[in-house]
Amino acid sequence: MIDIVVRPAYAGGIFQVAQAYRSARGLALTEEMGTLLRRLGYVYPYHQAIGFLLERAGFANEELQPFREQPFKFDFYLTHGLKNPDYDESWRLFVPKGL
Repeated sequence: MIDIVVRPAYAGGIFQVAQAYRSARGLALTEEMGTLLRRLGYVYPYHQAIGFLLERAGFANEELQPFREQPFKFDFYLTHGLKNPDYDESWRLFVPKGL
């Protein structure tokens, strides 16, 4: 679930990644994902992208906490090459229209 956010093109694109997150609702262990993401130590704020996708997939607010607790220092893009994106203020994230 982390890898497909880091490289959505390898999973068919960001819309397919969003579908995978919807399919994982009720199965994914978000606390463990948050712990693993912190241990991986990415420079980019992938926690913002993961939290956004979890929220859009309908995960409960308490499941989003491991990602909301991490710092939001930068605006970030959900995927490369976005043209005229929407902006989600709560996650400080530029996203494709219609997602």
